Amino acid sequence: MCFPRLRISVFFSCLMAASSAAVATQLPVRKAGHWQLTTVAATIGMKTFDACIAATDPIITGIGDKNCTTSDVRVLGDERYVDVVCMTSAGKETTSTVLTGNFSTWYRAMSKITFDPPQDGVAHMGVTIDGKYLGPDCPSNMYTGNVR
Repeated sequence: MCFPRLRISVFFSCLMAASSAAVATQLPVRKAGHWQLTTVAATIGMKTFDACIAATDPIITGIGDKNCTTSDVRVLGDERYVDVVCMTSAGKETTSTVLTGNFSTWYRAMSKITFDPPQDGVAHMGVTIDGKYLGPDCPSNMYTGNVR
C-alpha cells in the first residue's frame, strides 16, 4: 500500500485546487496564513501538520491540472460538492469532495478517492481533513508552495 499512502500524504499536504473561472468562483478560498491541518484516513491514521496557505492556493488537488477534469461545483445548504477525475500512469483516480466551514477560521474537507484499476489492492479510500486557522504569520522554516 505504498502508493496510496504517498498519494494521501501529497494530496493532503497541499489540498490544492482552482483553475477555471467557473469553478474558482464557487470553490471556497482559505484565508491566507498559518493553518493546522489534521487528516484522518484508514491507511495512515490521524496526522496533524502545519501549512502556510497563500490566498491563491487552491483547496482541492487536481483542479487545473492538465490530466484532470472537474465537475461543476454543486451547492447544497452550506456544503459544496465537487468531483475531480485525473488520469495518471497507474490509471484513473476520481476524488469526490464535500467542503464545509467558514474558510477564515476553520473548514472540513471529506473526500472519497476511487482508483481504477485498484492500486496496491486498494480500490477506494476515504479521508477527512480539518483545518484550523492559527494566524496570519507563518514560521520562517515552514514549507510554502504547491506540492502534488
